[in-house]
Amino acid sequence: MSSFIHSIRVARTLFHAATLLFILLFFGFSLAAQTCTVSATTPTVAAEGLAEQIGTYTFTCNGGTTGTTVRLTLFAAASVNITNRVDANGVPTGLTIFPSAGVFVGSVAFYAATTLEISQVSYTVPANPATNMTVAVSGIRAAVATAANGTTGAIINGSALVIGAQFSAPSSFPVALTAPTLLTSNINNGIPCGSPVPVSFDFPTFLATGTSASAIRITEASPAAFAPKIMGADNGVRILVNLSGYTTGSRVFVPDAIVGSDAGATPTTTGLFGSTPSAGIYTPGNNQLLLLRVNGADATGTGGTTVLTQPLAQTTFSTVSELILSGGATYAVYEVVDSNPNLTETAQIPVWVASPSTPCSTTAVIPTFSPMVAPVSTVSIATQTDPIPRYLAVTPGTDCMAIGDCSANYFPTLSVSTTPIVFASPSLGTAQQTSLPVGNSGGGLLGFTVAVSYQTSPSGWLTVTPTSGQNSATLQITASPAMLTPGTYNATITVTAGTMTAAVPITFNVGPVGVTIQNVGNAASFQYGTVAPGSYAVIFGLNLMGVNSTSVAFNGVGASIVYSSPSQINVIVPTNLTNTLAGVVVTADGMASTPFRVTLANFPGIFSNGIVNASNSQPNTQSNPVTRGQFVTVYLTGLVLPLTGPVTVNIGSQTNLMPSFAGPQGSFAGLDQVNVTVPAALPASPNPVPLTVCIPGTAAAPVCSNAVSVFIQ
Repeated sequence: MSSFIHSIRVARTLFHAATLLFILLFFGFSLAAQTCTVSATTPTVAAEGLAEQIGTYTFTCNGGTTGTTVRLTLFAAASVNITNRVDANGVPTGLTIFPSAGVFVGSVAFYAATTLEISQVSYTVPANPATNMTVAVSGIRAAVATAANGTTGAIINGSALVIGAQFSAPSSFPVALTAPTLLTSNINNGIPCGSPVPVSFDFPTFLATGTSASAIRITEASPAAFAPKIMGADNGVRILVNLSGYTTGSRVFVPDAIVGSDAGATPTTTGLFGSTPSAGIYTPGNNQLLLLRVNGADATGTGGTTVLTQPLAQTTFSTVSELILSGGATYAVYEVVDSNPNLTETAQIPVWVASPSTPCSTTAVIPTFSPMVAPVSTVSIATQTDPIPRYLAVTPGTDCMAIGDCSANYFPTLSVSTTPIVFASPSLGTAQQTSLPVGNSGGGLLGFTVAVSYQTSPSGWLTVTPTSGQNSATLQITASPAMLTPGTYNATITVTAGTMTAAVPITFNVGPVGVTIQNVGNAASFQYGTVAPGSYAVIFGLNLMGVNSTSVAFNGVGASIVYSSPSQINVIVPTNLTNTLAGVVVTADGMASTPFRVTLANFPGIFSNGIVNASNSQPNTQSNPVTRGQFVTVYLTGLVLPLTGPVTVNIGSQTNLMPSFAGPQGSFAGLDQVNVTVPAALPASPNPVPLTVCIPGTAAAPVCSNAVSVFIQ
């Protein structure tokens, strides 16, 4: 922060003899000089403040010649703007000047944006020149938040007050200390499905109805940070709570008064943060923390009036008001009207949300709570209208360390194992997978996000799903060597939930290119990812064929190889596979590939040139079309018997055709056959038309083969 640099400029009007004395004094006869010094108080001010009232500065002069008239002009200068409100003439207001007896002060004005001038200060040196003549100035406000090094507890700019007077050495004083105003935490129970609306809006009814409640806890960052209105201010310290992320149909409610958790007090709470539910009981005269909701304040927390008045007798508050949502967002403003300057105080702001039971999401929505000290502003100059006090919009820190409950089980607690994960695979090989549970071992709702960062290039080889969630989820982590050369690659998965983070180191050891499976699919259609037990499957990869031996296994069960080369193997998938997933392993000359995962399910695929005309037992081609009304034989693979429903065929615009036969071909293992009549009603154009074979799937959605062209006439 910057300091104020105060200087006294001394000008004297004297009789002739005294004038000579002034000149002689000017040139060094210091025994008769008027000596001026200054002292200052050092308050703690809000680090976010743009109009903070700093200390009282007392100018003290003595010495000189009895009867001499002294005229002074005092300057208070700063490297940040002075932000006292000005009147219509640009004169700063809110200052209090206390001259001692015999001292007269003329006027106060801005000398510059950073300088106050107090002019026409005059007095007569008394009979005893050692008598102190003083001018004390208080109420100066400054935009301390705009200073370069306004860190907590720092002296503004590290030095401060410098006084210059005739023949007196400069003096330095600290001007102020800065500290943040607000610390906060919350227990956010989100927007559940079917939270009821009470029949009346009062605290006991909300508790009895069971309307879903969350709570925002606010805590002073230092004693007296929550200050009621003082002279020259428009209001006490205010707390602006921005609420967003609410769903259509939600209704949000907050209390009109908040009683703090002072010693011996009954605070406002819905029972969160380990407390007993209470609307709060306020007893005046005890300096008990009391916040009243402000009605009519704008979105910066400026203006409006409190909906209640500070009571004169002990009061139990019960009224609750609804906040109007706009685009799923709203805000509430509370003003401090009473507090204890000698205690670090805290309070809870309940937030109720009512929501309809239908339609009902499978996961609760977590709204966002953003409290900050207010009124919020960016104006750091003296004006006629801007609020006093006012603050930069600053996100507060957490208050659990100040309260001492960071490990309490009512807070959401991120639970993630940070044990390093190590993958290994040959270069250009199969993607490797593992899972990582994320959980909430505490209370409330915990929303989290997931990010990946890379310590070695290239990036993109690691993926994580999902990338966000709430309370609990299982992250699926995939490391792909498909584009990686041999080497060691490092990355970090970071799970973030509010202020909590968990970093999981990932190491991927990529070895030389070995026996590598790159894809597995239907050998007829070349559709990948799913194969049917007993069907023809194609395996593509690198170094697949050994010199002496080559074998293929699905979940450890050997498959019959019908064709092999270094880059492709065709096999018949074992029929006795019972799982829905299979790990495919190719072993060449004793070296095994990394397992490649495929789904096991009915998955028909028609072979290229796999449609034969029944009339001449020749493949269906442009030069050998089928006559409409005759049947064709379709050769395919991937039918698993017994089927759970009928096989159907689509030919051009004719769908759900029932074949006269569908089943194994009989002569060759893994080969299936479908006989179907080409409808006579099929239009002659277009020609050819696509043909697909479909089998029952899940959720009434059929699984269809690749489309193969049929030429018709």
